[in-house]
Amino acid sequence: MIAAAAFVLGLALPPLPVVRATSANAARYVRLRLDVVAYGIPGRGEILIDRAGGRFVRRFDAGPVSDREGFDGVRAWRADSTGMARVQGNADQRGAIVADSYLYARAPRPATADAFDGSVRLRYGGLSRTMDVRAGDGLLSEARRGVGEDTVSTTFAGYRAVAGLRVPFALSEQSSNGTWSAQVRSVEPLRDVPRDAFAPPPAPHDATLAQVTRIPLDPGEVIQVRINGAAPMRFLLDTGGQNVITPQAAARLGMTVSGRGSVGGAGAGTAPARYTIARSIKIGAAELRNQPFVVLDLGPSAPFEGIVGYEVFARFAARLDFARHTLELAPSATAFGTRGTPVPMVFDDRQPQVRGAIDGLPAAITIDTGSDEAVDVNTPFVRAHRLEQTYHVTPRGMLFYGVGGGVDGWRATALELRLGNVVVRDVRLALTDARAGVEMDPSVAANVGDQVLHRFTIVFDYRNGMLRFTPASKSLSP
Repeated sequence: MIAAAAFVLGLALPPLPVVRATSANAARYVRLRLDVVAYGIPGRGEILIDRAGGRFVRRFDAGPVSDREGFDGVRAWRADSTGMARVQGNADQRGAIVADSYLYARAPRPATADAFDGSVRLRYGGLSRTMDVRAGDGLLSEARRGVGEDTVSTTFAGYRAVAGLRVPFALSEQSSNGTWSAQVRSVEPLRDVPRDAFAPPPAPHDATLAQVTRIPLDPGEVIQVRINGAAPMRFLLDTGGQNVITPQAAARLGMTVSGRGSVGGAGAGTAPARYTIARSIKIGAAELRNQPFVVLDLGPSAPFEGIVGYEVFARFAARLDFARHTLELAPSATAFGTRGTPVPMVFDDRQPQVRGAIDGLPAAITIDTGSDEAVDVNTPFVRAHRLEQTYHVTPRGMLFYGVGGGVDGWRATALELRLGNVVVRDVRLALTDARAGVEMDPSVAANVGDQVLHRFTIVFDYRNGMLRFTPASKSLSP
């Protein structure tokens, strides 16, 4: 280990952030106005920076891939094109946004710095992962960091001196979702900003539901959804999934499709994606308006034409009664009462994550109605605890398939799974042995799917960060 301020194999570790003062009179706040191309879609954007406070917000306005990301000094958050914000509680997702604040706004002194292959690996006390940086002429040129199973690379070039600041005028970022690039149009020093400039935006008024509506839940968690007033289509209800529609369904509805990106999932591969916006989504009596969709080929064997999930759960409270095969949506979770065991949740990007344990091993666990497994245990957790040795496992083989292909590993059984204060006995485990894909996410120990969730009636209250579990046998009693 070496001091962060030292020279490392001839590479001078540059001071972070990339937007930094060259004059004592440089403004505390600065706004970069941008021309952007986000996943193939042109648009405008801005980055607002609090150089002294370490806060920032980045906004892209690029049709269906518009988004926002920010850190207000406490909350690390993201929002989609509708402005619906989700505060991140997963260690990697929160850490990635805080790392962005270090790049743009203010970085503390790193705890350690190690040289390798022309880069410097920085470890900060408050981040879940390290950051690898490269520099040229004393200016930061690239930063790479792990986020879940992904590696995100951001590059900085075209530095200029403006208003007492050194600013990169060309930025780009590449991840498994694709690439965005930005050119700085102007640099605006600001004396002050509104108090809530860096806070998550308020929830949009883009959904309508007057009272509880009940929707039949077909096997495999499939529901009927009406897009743009067309005839009902079969969609998968996925608690952590974002809106998806197949290319064939989008074409049939005459939806305008644009952009080029990619998505990953189970398995090592990725699939090409495009993007669109639906004017209306109707599920029972509930309606959402002007919602972004990923246009994705789900394969010829998929028994549905799309996916709905996070966007619905973020706007309405939901109760899934698997025994009665119903989904209920309500304007507020108060409509469902207080029955059941409460389990606090946070967001892993769009997916609910809870504190739990697998046979006594503390674990961050995601909740996923889009999975027909019981419990998928991520490979880093399997390896860290040598679970293939702990359990009497079946021979290694194919466990399941996803968007990115097949996943190998072992089958086993846990005596006890804990989700908050909810205890589930005798649970089948899929101990994954992956090389890439979501199963390589080290920030999540396991993903709980339908084979466990079907033992309960569950209320999802994303607005208040709470799930409620009632055993299925009790939910059927008078």
